[in-house]
Amino acid sequence: MQLKKINVVFSLLATLALLFGGWFLYQKIQIEEPIRAQIGQLESATLNGLKMESENIHIDLTVTNPEKFPNEYKQLLEKTTKLAGDKKVVITVANSSEEIRSIWHQGQFVFTEAIDLHQYSRIPELMEEWKASNGLDEAFALMDETHIYVYMKKGTEDFYTIVSRSMENEVNANA
Repeated sequence: MQLKKINVVFSLLATLALLFGGWFLYQKIQIEEPIRAQIGQLESATLNGLKMESENIHIDLTVTNPEKFPNEYKQLLEKTTKLAGDKKVVITVANSSEEIRSIWHQGQFVFTEAIDLHQYSRIPELMEEWKASNGLDEAFALMDETHIYVYMKKGTEDFYTIVSRSMENEVNANA
């Protein structure tokens, strides 16, 4: 009787190892590697980290070409969402200088008001205002159907954030 219990335990362990090993390999080969390949093709951002969880996929990027990033972001989000299946894709941007983030926080109320009132033409004016009053080297916002992409730079410090036009959710710059 003792020998049978050992066989059952070993069979159970082997089955569990096979199942979880297969699941892990599937995650790695069918989801994570294609996402890494997609990110590797980006010309406007580099990968800082990719974390696979049971319900989410977290992608942390550093934007290197802010003017080109909106197009690539949209494509990346579409492709990774397809690869992720039922998992939620969360993309964060690491460009987040403390000094420039404070400029963003000071002006965020007026920025949000422009979005809520659908006065998108005010946003370039705001960016120029922030650039002049804070001595920024660059400050601009780009827009597509669903997001507004905000970039500010002063010296080597920069800040990039992606704001949903519906304001339901904002892609955080590690803020």
